[in-house]
Amino acid sequence: METPPFDFAVAAYPLAPATLYNVGGPARLALLPRNEDECRAAYAWMLRQPERKLILGGGSNVLIADEGFPGVVLFTTGLKRLDDLGDHRYSIGSGHDLDFVVREIMLANNYDGVGALTGIPGSVGGAIYMNAGTVNGSTCQFMESVDILGPEGLAVIPMTPERYTYRGQNFCAPGDVILGGLFRFTVSDQDQRAIYDHYIARRLEKQPRGYCCGSVFKNPPGDHAGRLIEACGLKGARRGGAVISPMHANFIMNENNAGFDDIVGLIQLARSRVREQFGVELEPEVRIIR
Repeated sequence: METPPFDFAVAAYPLAPATLYNVGGPARLALLPRNEDECRAAYAWMLRQPERKLILGGGSNVLIADEGFPGVVLFTTGLKRLDDLGDHRYSIGSGHDLDFVVREIMLANNYDGVGALTGIPGSVGGAIYMNAGTVNGSTCQFMESVDILGPEGLAVIPMTPERYTYRGQNFCAPGDVILGGLFRFTVSDQDQRAIYDHYIARRLEKQPRGYCCGSVFKNPPGDHAGRLIEACGLKGARRGGAVISPMHANFIMNENNAGFDDIVGLIQLARSRVREQFGVELEPEVRIIR
């Protein structure tokens, strides 16, 4: 690996604190650009290196191996562009927290759709990449376009319904960088603050708090992953410091210094039991980085 020519490059960068699971060893090298110009330069340099590469945002939906990542990790958390373009359109950088968008833009202007994005952890970039959402909607439905940095350069991708799916999309490859996107909102005739408060209260009542990635599995068509796992009697199942939450079976918690293998073991246990009992193949929502 070449010596990086940046003052925002950090060797042996700890990754566990950069994820909501608080699990994982260090990156061999981390690049932490503070704006889009630095990000573009860092990405171009990274592409020239032979080592493995990883793009990481807020770390809300990833599980990283205890050994760490043996290559270069490019963080997008410093990309905090925010431009009000008028006509309820906003250019938003991928480094903003999604909750910031909900509270400071949607609620502040009583924009419709707050229930779709309330309570989702992580960054705007990660939410776009995963098309994060709830039963009420998802991130990509609020977007006009996405700014993607790839090996061929910068591309502005118009957002249309065929470009995204339930907790997924087809416009950004794993090695590309989401710089941000253009969001368009609509003023609501309902009180969105009341809707926000309702869903926050529901999450506090029904979802556990602690080190976790949120929902581990995507819901299969017509059903709920948590219901299937609970029906297999796996609430409270433990491996090392990890536990399938007694409150919500689609949450696997790092309760007591769990390691990567503890959590992966419970993921495998849930998948195998649900497959055996119901013939359903659960698909992980969490990205597993070994």
